[in-house]
Amino acid sequence: MKKAKQVIKMAGVIGFGMMLAACSSTNKSASVENGFGSDVSTQGLGNQEPFLSSSYMAKKIGVDKNTIYFAYDSNVVRSQYQYIVQANANYLKSHPSAKVRLEGNTDPRGSREYNIGLGQRRAASVAQQLEILGVSPSQLVTVSYGEERPAMLGDSAKAYELDRRVDLIYMSK
Repeated sequence: MKKAKQVIKMAGVIGFGMMLAACSSTNKSASVENGFGSDVSTQGLGNQEPFLSSSYMAKKIGVDKNTIYFAYDSNVVRSQYQYIVQANANYLKSHPSAKVRLEGNTDPRGSREYNIGLGQRRAASVAQQLEILGVSPSQLVTVSYGEERPAMLGDSAKAYELDRRVDLIYMSK
């Protein structure tokens, strides 16, 4: 009986280790073509140059945040976030050298492939609205992180709600 308990414990430790290894990644896909002629590594950029922090740009364009949230399994920009799209469009049109990366994100429900696709559709939806408002497509880059960059850890409804988003990250003013 004692040996069986040891085997079960060991299996649990090995299983936990395998789960951690599966969750971690070297994020090789994080080096992406930024659309401006060079590759950039997007892992761990945070507020580092040449990318500008969202809070800096939010103050600059006159909105309190540069994040658009989505309903479950949707890529439709809700009317309550139109002011963010409009404020960013106004800024981008008046600053033709400014460039923004639209980062699509999802909650962890769904397969990895589906979530990458949904994140891309969300980013493309925001890009389309910006273009309709007169922003040059050359100022926009879309990328999808799917479920890989949660806004809040956990399996709660609030965490999922915060994960379903597009972040507008300014790469140049």
